[in-house]
Amino acid sequence: MTTLIIVESPSKGKIIEEYLGSGYRVAASVGHIRDLPEAGMGVHAPDFKPEYVYTDKGKEVVARLKRLQAECTDGVILATDLDREGEAIAWHLKQVLGLKDERRITYNEVTPEALKKALANPRAIDLKAVAAQEARRVADRLIGYMVSPVIAEAMGDKTASTGRVQSVAVRLVDDREKEIAGHSSLKHYSAELTFGNWKASWDTKPLLEGQKHWTNKEFAELVAAVRSVKVMSCDDSETTSSPPAPFDTTTLQQAGSNTLGFDPQQTMAIAQKLYEQGAITYMRTDTTVLSDNALEEIFAYGKENGLPIVAKARTWKQADDAQAAHEAVRPSHIAVTTAGENENERKLYNLIWMRTVGCQLQDARFAVRVARLEATSAVDGKTVEFEGRGKKLIYKGWKELTPFDSSEDPEDEASLEGQDSDNPVPKLTTGDFLDADTGSVVETKTKAQPRYTEASLIKDMKRLGIGRPATYGAVMKTIVDDRNYVERFGKKKQLKMAFRGIRLMNVLRDNFQFLNYDFTKILEEQLEGIATGKANYKTLLGAVHKRLQTELTAFQVKVPVEFPCPKCARGLILNPAKNKKSSPWWGCSGYNPDESGCDYMAEDADGKPGKPSGPVLTEFACTGCGKPLIHRVKEGEGGWSFFGCSGHKEGCLLSFPDKSGEPDLTSPRKPKAKTEADS
Repeated sequence: MTTLIIVESPSKGKIIEEYLGSGYRVAASVGHIRDLPEAGMGVHAPDFKPEYVYTDKGKEVVARLKRLQAECTDGVILATDLDREGEAIAWHLKQVLGLKDERRITYNEVTPEALKKALANPRAIDLKAVAAQEARRVADRLIGYMVSPVIAEAMGDKTASTGRVQSVAVRLVDDREKEIAGHSSLKHYSAELTFGNWKASWDTKPLLEGQKHWTNKEFAELVAAVRSVKVMSCDDSETTSSPPAPFDTTTLQQAGSNTLGFDPQQTMAIAQKLYEQGAITYMRTDTTVLSDNALEEIFAYGKENGLPIVAKARTWKQADDAQAAHEAVRPSHIAVTTAGENENERKLYNLIWMRTVGCQLQDARFAVRVARLEATSAVDGKTVEFEGRGKKLIYKGWKELTPFDSSEDPEDEASLEGQDSDNPVPKLTTGDFLDADTGSVVETKTKAQPRYTEASLIKDMKRLGIGRPATYGAVMKTIVDDRNYVERFGKKKQLKMAFRGIRLMNVLRDNFQFLNYDFTKILEEQLEGIATGKANYKTLLGAVHKRLQTELTAFQVKVPVEFPCPKCARGLILNPAKNKKSSPWWGCSGYNPDESGCDYMAEDADGKPGKPSGPVLTEFACTGCGKPLIHRVKEGEGGWSFFGCSGHKEGCLLSFPDKSGEPDLTSPRKPKAKTEADS
């Protein structure tokens, strides 16, 4: 008796088969086996029932799975990933394999213990989760396929496209660029006194009178000239710094970028490999929850190795929409301090290991001393105060493993809070007088928000509820590498708008609701409602479809095409060169001469339509209808040269062979009639 277990990844399947031993065959679906068709929308109102077709490898994969199904007499177990995509893949497998009473199992880690527990508790497929995945896929298809052609026509760019998440990600970068461009720097001033090896800064707050910054440089120079001060107070205290939470998908991608220099897609690909090797738990998660078993392992490891473990396990507040069945990204076994088959895998595993163990270590503690000083003489009639603040790490706690939060940019000032710093303010006695060695003016400029990096863009997308963290890597690749809407630049690989992205935003902005920051967040909440049975599939998609139709109608009236076709007034679109030997060319968006569509073509002139090209009428007349013939030529391998009738739209389909550059009018040809066998 043999049972067939179907997973998504071949490498994960090999490990599971080794763990389970005889009695089990493990095969992989290699991701999705069916999807919406690439040609055509594949879904229509009002039911929005998807028309699924096999993926490129799907048909071959299913044929192999059916052969294995026939060989395994103890049935099939569906063990695809535990997210909605995995649930949908399991449902598609059930359909194509004809499973009636399916057995579905899920597990958070590829370990013998987790697998045995899952096999002991099979369940049915969660159809609500499948509906939620299907609704997301269809909503994305509606937006992409309904809007992209219209946008491409308006921009005159054949490959321009829109997407529910990718377009909003581009808007975030565009908004940040506009904010930076519109920022006006304001110079403001402070002063600093030096006493041997420590310093005190002028406290401008008592004199600001409601303003944010002190802008009077002359007064700041007078303050910097102060030398005699009186000690008003000197207080000692302690502050603490708590460790960051375990990784979820978003913070894992941020840490991979900020600490290791990996782009988000690379981080997720490496994490996928570690998961398949059984080294870490599932990497697509939106929670920071650790299982009781994981906590027991962390506590045991910490005590055995002398780490400052907390007395009571730490927990973190979870987002309202977090999927509670999932767990944080963590090592499968805490005692395993190194894992991975190459250097990058080992680096990411080490980051995950330190984050997981560190989250259960004690707070770091700092000794803080604050001295308040006052100038002994008024400055231009005003009382001036200074503050000397010293801070020293006195107990490392979680910082024994890592000095900072790896998901934060170490150069970001906001991320430095709680870091080690020192200004050795001595113990001072209230009422004593001190003489400063030197004084200096501190000039500062207000700064605009920094440009996004991929890590900080992901952080904001997560904060705003835009898209799913598991897809952020693919979104970055789409907008930067595939579509060239956004560019990377500089050592920190900051993001800025490319010209193509600016044009896209100019066309989309204020015309489509899906570009609003709250649209995707609300849609994600409604998708979660479908998954929990609180929202309706058809109602949600019907609302999306109706809104798009209304917006497209208004858009086509409001926004004229950039380059109208001289023949039919539809938009001309730039078609990219197919290879190095060919050139880009402009064609009507309704170009389809074989189906009675427009046949206008033009050469490319530095990104704009140039002189007309394409079919040219000759002086030779068709022997069938008398209309001029067109010389049609395709050069290169598989090319042709013949003369076709210009009256093909009116039904004359005669053509004539090319005979030394002229039509052989004695040998007319008609299209071969289709037979029943052909169709």
